[in-house]
Amino acid sequence: MLQSVRDNLKGTVVSVIVILFFILPMVITGVGSSFLGSVAGTDAAVVDGRSITKKELSREIYMQKQRLLAQQGVDPSADYLKDENLAQPVLERLTRKAAVLAAAEEGGMAVSDKSVNGVIVGQEEFKVDGKFSSQQYRSLLARVGLTPAAYKAATAEEMMLGQLNKGLELSSFVTEKEKSEIIAIINEKRSFFTVKIPADGLADSIDVTDAEITDYYQANESEFREPEKLSVDYLELSVNSIAETVTVDEADIRSQYQEEAESFDATPELTVAHILLEDDSPEKLTEVQEKIAAGDEFADLAKTFSDDAGSRDQGGELGVLVAGAFPEAFESAARELGEGEVSGPVKTDSGTHFIKVLKKAVPEVPSFESRKAAIERSLKVAKAEGIYLSEMEKLDELTFGAPDLSGAANELGLEVKTTQPFQRNTGLGVAGNPEVRNAAFGDEVLIDNRNSQVIELAGNRALVVRKNTHSPEHIKPLEEVKEQVVSKLTQSKLNDLLEEKAETFIAEASSSEDLEALAEKSGYSYAMFEDVSRSDPVSDPATRNTVFSMPLTEGETAFDARPARDGSYQVVGVVKKAAGTIDDMEPAQVAGLATQLSRENSRFEGSAFESEVVANADIKIH
Repeated sequence: MLQSVRDNLKGTVVSVIVILFFILPMVITGVGSSFLGSVAGTDAAVVDGRSITKKELSREIYMQKQRLLAQQGVDPSADYLKDENLAQPVLERLTRKAAVLAAAEEGGMAVSDKSVNGVIVGQEEFKVDGKFSSQQYRSLLARVGLTPAAYKAATAEEMMLGQLNKGLELSSFVTEKEKSEIIAIINEKRSFFTVKIPADGLADSIDVTDAEITDYYQANESEFREPEKLSVDYLELSVNSIAETVTVDEADIRSQYQEEAESFDATPELTVAHILLEDDSPEKLTEVQEKIAAGDEFADLAKTFSDDAGSRDQGGELGVLVAGAFPEAFESAARELGEGEVSGPVKTDSGTHFIKVLKKAVPEVPSFESRKAAIERSLKVAKAEGIYLSEMEKLDELTFGAPDLSGAANELGLEVKTTQPFQRNTGLGVAGNPEVRNAAFGDEVLIDNRNSQVIELAGNRALVVRKNTHSPEHIKPLEEVKEQVVSKLTQSKLNDLLEEKAETFIAEASSSEDLEALAEKSGYSYAMFEDVSRSDPVSDPATRNTVFSMPLTEGETAFDARPARDGSYQVVGVVKKAAGTIDDMEPAQVAGLATQLSRENSRFEGSAFESEVVANADIKIH
């Protein structure tokens, strides 16, 4: 989750919403169940006391559907995208996640506030000019209805899952036997030969009769089935295209900028440090206060007196004060201080704090020039949206019952465009939208030859389509595909001839002591490869894969024969093999292999751990 935030939580409001709702489901579902809460009758499941609400489940089903729809070529009407078919696997994923979190908490795992705050403060998407911006932080979360406390809780749980996975990874180990066995396989060497049987001239001797052509065509009609296709003419109206044609006054831009400036959140950003006294006896409080008053270095006092092990060695520094991340009394006291000032004793549930503001930065209102282009664009779009609605009504009126689209195009200043032929379930360009395909293949357009109703698409776009060409599903006539059939039959007969020659060679090779001479006698090329490893740049990758996948019997040659890419036929004979040893690898390679094996073991152990946790969890599905 956190890495996804770092990588993607940038740019426009739309991208922020997409990321937090579709890329970061853990923020608001699954691991966030502890803070989302549950009301009687609203639970979809309860796992070891942790509720998974029906609201969470519905939201995760929606997000899973969006992730699937984002994949290329997905049919939105497919059965597997229906909510009832997504519900079970989604709920299973949420219950497994909840079970692992519950087990981690029961085992005493937790994440300190300082660690969570550090991660949040370090996330690039919350920074402005390279520094954490509390305004940016609150703004991004507010746009999707999240509070800082909720986001902090989700981040803490994600970090806890990360700690658990890391612990499993670090606890994994690899035995010497395991290393030896895998090295024996990885560094195995094999000796083999190849014999290439050329196809040159053989095709000229192959005859394909008309009867064979007809028989193949009739037996394989499905190969020549052409799906139904349709192309349409269309008119497209969009807010973006209209926005390119409208203008806005400089005065309006300045007025909008003034509104932004007046509502700008100039809450100071504070970098703070503290001294925490869990033992807040009057004597100790007095001692610390006196040293602070005497001008002793605050960082040195924190290292000596603070009971916060997480910040003590850093001189008590906590980083930027994140709203909602600290107790209310702590935040209130800190915000009353100026830069360099130290508070008096501040009492919270964790003890008594002395707080120092290391840095106090007041965000500055962005300049007019830096905001002008964005404001101008937003005003143009707002203006275009009003025009778009009236133009869309005109589009509907002008195309209803019209014999074509040209009249509406002239009236609205639009261009009649034509799609490439597309099928019912797939298409390119505007035909990539299922709404367009459904309208195009509807009776109104396809059967009645009328203009479609206005089709509204995402992104404030509207289309009207009209049939251009239609080709029903059909079997291509034999005359059209005859050359294709002849080619297939010729190649099939050629392969049969080459396979027969390969079998003959293998039979003769089994009793021959000079395979190279045998190959030359037959007019075949021969090559021998001694002690080849899997990665040696000899022969070609496909042949090496074949060589190392063939089972061997000691003292016998293993044969394989198959068509080659150049149209010839290749016989491969593996003569012997030798297991790899650790001496075949550099120490660094052995170490890297051990690390990789350990990682694979940890993945297996992690999966086994999760399965055991889920098996022992108290899961109630409602």
